[in-house]
This record gives sequence, C-alpha cells and structure tokens, in this order.
Amino acid sequence: MTLLDSRLQGAPVARLPAIFIGLLLLAALFLGLLTTTANPVVIGMGLGLVGGAFLLTAPRLLIWLVIFLSLATGALLSLAGPEYMRLVWPVSILAFLLWPLALVHMTRQKHLPVFVWVALLFVLLAILSTALNWYSLSQLIAGFKRYFQAYGLLFALAALPFASSDMQRWQKLFLLIALLQLPFALYEFLVLVPLRGGLQAGSEATDVVAGTFGANLNGGSANAEMAAFLLIVTAFLLARRRAGLLSGWRTALLGILCLIPLGLGETKVVLLLLPLVGAIVMRKDFFRAPLRYLPGMLVLVILTAVLGWVYVTLMIRGNFADVLANTLSYNLESTGYGDALLNRSTAISFWWERHGWHDPVGLLFGHGIGSSFWAANNPLSGHIGMHYPRYGIDLTTLSTLLWDMGLVGAGMYAGILVSAWVAANRLWRRALDAWVRADALAIQAAIAVFAVFLIYSNSSVNLQAFQIVIAAVLGYLAYLCRTHPPAPAIKKKYYAYL
Repeated sequence: MTLLDSRLQGAPVARLPAIFIGLLLLAALFLGLLTTTANPVVIGMGLGLVGGAFLLTAPRLLIWLVIFLSLATGALLSLAGPEYMRLVWPVSILAFLLWPLALVHMTRQKHLPVFVWVALLFVLLAILSTALNWYSLSQLIAGFKRYFQAYGLLFALAALPFASSDMQRWQKLFLLIALLQLPFALYEFLVLVPLRGGLQAGSEATDVVAGTFGANLNGGSANAEMAAFLLIVTAFLLARRRAGLLSGWRTALLGILCLIPLGLGETKVVLLLLPLVGAIVMRKDFFRAPLRYLPGMLVLVILTAVLGWVYVTLMIRGNFADVLANTLSYNLESTGYGDALLNRSTAISFWWERHGWHDPVGLLFGHGIGSSFWAANNPLSGHIGMHYPRYGIDLTTLSTLLWDMGLVGAGMYAGILVSAWVAANRLWRRALDAWVRADALAIQAAIAVFAVFLIYSNSSVNLQAFQIVIAAVLGYLAYLCRTHPPAPAIKKKYYAYL
C-alpha cells in the first residue's frame, strides 16, 4: 500500500478534490511569487520543493529522479557555465524530502545495521558542533546542504519497504549511467581537451575528461569521482562474475566499456584504486586457492601498469621518475596542491598546529559545518575558510571534517565506513544467496574507495554526485542487512573475517 493509498482510506472521498485543488492553488501562488524574482536558481528550487511535495506519495519515483538527475546531468550544467551549477540544488531538495519518510520507517525496523544509526548520530553531532560554534544561519544551511544532501537517499534505501525488484531496477540504472560515461568522456576528450591546449598541455588539459560528473573548462573537473564510480560498478560486475551470475563475455564487454574512460583522462589515483578494488573482490578466492587465482591478480597488475604508462607517456608526456617526484612533492612534502598553499598532508598538519587543549571545543567538535569551506567570490564561504583564503584547509574530506567537526566528528565519519565494512563482511559470511554474497564483496570494494577519498579530496562532503554514489552503496548494504537477517555462519576459515 502506498502512502497515497493510506491517505485515501483515512479521508472522506468527497473532501479529496477540494483538498487537491487547494494544494494546486497554493502551489500556483507560490510559483507565481518565485517567477517575479527572475532568478532561475530560486525558481528551480521552488519547483523542486513543490514538485517534491507531491512526489512524497511516490518515493520510488523520487529515488529514480534523485539518482538520475544527480549523476547524469552534471556534465550538461557544468558545460553551460559555472553559474548554472546551482540548478542542481532542486535535486538536493528532492533528496531532503526523503528524510521524513525514511526517519518514520527507521523507528519501525528491527534489523537496521549499526552504521545507519552512526550516520544519524553524525548528523546530530554536526548540528551540535554548529550550535557550540554558532556563526550564522546561512552558514548552517549551506553547510548542512553540502554535507547531507544525499543522506535522505541512504536512509530511504535502508528503511523504506522496497522490493528486491526495485533494487534490481536501480542497479540497472547505475549500470546505464556508468555506460553513459564513455560517450561523454569521448566528447570531452575529442572536443574539450583541444580547447584547453590538447595532449601537449598534459594533465592540465585532460583533467576535463569527467564524463557526466561535470567537466570544467576552467579546471577542477570531477574526473577522479567519475573514475571511482566506474571502478565501483566494475567491482559489482566482477563480483557477480566470480559467483557465476554473469557470463564471461558479458562481464568482459561491460567491464571494458566502463574502463575505457579511465584511459582518456589523467587520473593518477586510478593506479591505486584499480588494484585495490580488484584485490578486495578477489581476496576470498585468493586466500582459498592462491595458485588458481594468481593469474587474475597478475591481470590487475598488468592493467594497472598499462594505465600508468598511458598516463605518464601519453597524457603527462614525462618520465616516471619526474612524475613520481612531482606527485610526492604535492602530496607528502611542502608544495601546495594546485593554487592552494597546502596539500593533502600539510592540510592535516596545518590543522594540528592550530588546535590543542587550550581550545577543547574546537579540537573535539570543530567550528561548525560549513566553516572551513572557501571559494573565491562565493558569499557562502565559511568564516574559518575566509580567515585562511587560498590555503586549501578544506582540500580533503578529512581536513574538512577536522576543521568543521573536530576529532569526534572525523572519528564518527570513519566509524560509519568501518562499521559498514564489518556489516558487509558479516553479510558475506552468513548470507545464503550467491548474489547477496557477491554484492557484499563489491560493497566492501566501494567502501575501500570511499576510505581513500577521505584523504584524496573533499568530494565526500561537498560533491553531490559522489555523495549520491556513497549514499546508494551504503543504503543498498543496509537494505541487504535488513532483508537478509543473520543465519548460521557458512564460513569459518580465517580469511572469512578479512
């Protein structure tokens, strides 16, 4: 029974037309007022709010729209211009509309895994941290939107009574979006890369190859996030093949189509993520029969080496020694990353130098969500970010969490990933269905990718498309844990607990 069905049973039929007409009149009046602003962002947000309110009666359709609009429209908006990127805000509103439905159902579920409740506590901690360090309402709203714009999807998938067929359809949607990356990446490689100087310009030009995740001609495209998404989809394909649920030719075809975009742009983090994802998916088999699965591990090593050669020789047009030295300098040494004064490691040491027990609230709970955000000429920059402009204190998810929510917040966010890993491993050990165990392995590979992004970029707390990927994976894991409650363990070997 849908939400609308239950309302129909509880209300006099004669009153429904009048109620519906009244809602339409209010919506028309509200949208009429918005049109007088002549602001496309405000108008879009109003449409999202009004349309989303009606979509509350159809949560499945709401989830379809949130996933598709978040992952498949970023390229079009970014190419239209940075001023149009705020048009994704209505999608955030749609995702937030899932919160009330999800929270009501969460109180009724008996088998929700621990990490879902940790995620909810993380939200409450963010509000507490901001209250302890109150600066302004606008900073709270902007920070809450950036941090939690995908959490409605996570909670909805975890708690709402969806069927297995719904999950299968959404999995196919994710696969379709993964396949869409290739034509978009080809367009960006053939058309946009020459506009930024061609291959001779090196990574400064190929950075624009980001599929539907958003290509920015001015730099800073979400190419690493596209690569992470494609590797996660590939992990699901590989895990399904490992369980005998996909044929070899179909796995190879879909896998190749997903991996080709990785070779069209220069994303060095792929050289870490590719073997990591493959090793996690194959590790159970490898521990059980090392010699049998050693060729598969060697294929991963070879593929990684080929991508490394493509990046260094064709994309960067340098040599391995220089590329390695340059990479180390802006990751582990003192060279700033891009235009920022800090890099991925010094962003952490810089935070540590400015915090201590003389300020226990700042050390443990941070300065409030949104406080570390900074972007040039952006009125929504946080008060700490404006105090350190161009430093890049929010360069990574970890540094952002430390500034915004302190050691407690960063630890709790890490706790979400750790408890999710444990839940997926327990699911793999105890589930009876082969497809559930296969997906549990792929989910663990995805969680490892999310862990890498803690110290790689701030996308996990800032980029809507990547946050939707995280929420979808964790929400799907919670759904599997809820619908497949623990059965007697079927694996007792030591590698079952890894």
